[in-house]
Amino acid sequence: MKRNITLCLMTVLMAAALAGCGANLDVDKNTVYVQKKGGIIEATVEPFDKDYYRQEELEAYVNERVERYVADHDEESVEVDKFEVENGVATLHIKYAGYEDYAGFNGVKMFVGTVPQALAAGYDFDLDFLAVEDGVLGEKADAKTVTDSDYKVVILSTKSDVKVDGTVQYVSEKYTSMAAKDTVSITLPEDAMDGEELALTYIIYK
Repeated sequence: MKRNITLCLMTVLMAAALAGCGANLDVDKNTVYVQKKGGIIEATVEPFDKDYYRQEELEAYVNERVERYVADHDEESVEVDKFEVENGVATLHIKYAGYEDYAGFNGVKMFVGTVPQALAAGYDFDLDFLAVEDGVLGEKADAKTVTDSDYKVVILSTKSDVKVDGTVQYVSEKYTSMAAKDTVSITLPEDAMDGEELALTYIIYK
């Protein structure tokens, strides 16, 4: 089960017991941004509109989780890039040095690299793919067409948008829709948990 910061944020927001800047990612919904040089920015945007919510407690909780992870990893592996509460909405941006830190911090599976690298790492491309043209889903694409390419690929399972520094060429058919030429929306079924192996989504881009 995915234990990412979205879950942490929602847990804090829903628990009644709890009486930098992100200029690189200007979004109004949960988004994972895969940057050109390999860094990851995760934006979590959630309602924060109850009287018993406490901004200081939430911020302290997030900072504590980050500090615990950094203590066992590189100093720049994970950092809080932005935290604000405005007009009843909490916005949190966390920066990761790479996909390995995103996966490690959130307890999920994630891969970012080229298609050949993903194949060498053991990822299975035996899926139904759809071609993408100008940000619009098109015809089915044979898996061999995808695996014969040198495109980049993001592989993960999360209920959010995924933005890349490039143009999406193919996506795995299940759970995906296009939000823009560089952004894929992933909507997992209700019974699928974030990070679940069977719900991995493949985003191929150049």
